[in-house]
Amino acid sequence: MVLWASAFMAIRSAGGHFAPGALALGRLLVASLALGVVWLLSGGGWPTRAAWPGILGSGLLWFGLYMVTLNWGERDVDAGTAAMLVNIGPILLALLGGWLLHEGFPRRLAAGMAVSFGGALVVGISESDGGRTPVIGVVLCLVAAVCYAAGVVCQKLALGHASAVQVTTFGCFTGTAACLPFAGQLLSQLGAPYNPRGHNLTRSRPSRHGDQRARRVITGPVDLVREDY
Repeated sequence: MVLWASAFMAIRSAGGHFAPGALALGRLLVASLALGVVWLLSGGGWPTRAAWPGILGSGLLWFGLYMVTLNWGERDVDAGTAAMLVNIGPILLALLGGWLLHEGFPRRLAAGMAVSFGGALVVGISESDGGRTPVIGVVLCLVAAVCYAAGVVCQKLALGHASAVQVTTFGCFTGTAACLPFAGQLLSQLGAPYNPRGHNLTRSRPSRHGDQRARRVITGPVDLVREDY
C-alpha cells in the first residue's frame, strides 16, 4: 500500500523528465527484468494456452494502457486527485467481477465500495487545488481506472490456468512489448534536464499537500516504483 501510494507522487515528479510513454516503458523494463529473475528462480515454465487470452488482456490493458494514460493524466492533475480518480478502479472491478465472474453483490461489498469511494473523494477534493483540475487530466485518469479494472478481470481469468508468477511476469512482458514504440523517446530523454513544462503548470498548480510533499520526499530511483506491486 505504501509503494502504491508513493507511485502517484513518483509519477508526478518524473513527469518533468519523461513523456508518458517513455516513462511507462522505463518502468516496465525495470519490472520485466525483476519479474524475469523471479520467474526463472521459481522454475520458469510457460503458461498454458488457455491462460494466454487473460495474460494478453491484462498486459495490454493494465501494464500498458493503464500506465501510459495515468502518466499522461498526472501531467495535468496533482497526485492526490489522480489517486482519487483511479480509486474508482476497485469499484469498477467489483462491479465487473459480480457481472462477468458471477461473484455477486453482497451488502458488505456495496458498503465497502461506498466507504472506499467516499474516503478517496475527500482526499481528492482536499488535494484538487480549489477545483481547478483540467478536464483532460480527469478524463485520462478515469480511462486509466477503467483499464485497471478490466485488466484485473483478465488477470483473474488467467489465474485459473497459470500461476501468479507466470501471469504477472508474462503480463508485464506483454505491456513492455506494447510500449516499445516509445523506446526512441525514452533513450532521448535519459539524462535530460528537468523540464517544468512536463507538468502543465499553467493549468494545474501544485497542490498544497501533494506535489510539494512529493518534491521533498521522492527521489530519482523511486520514480520507477510500480504502484501495482
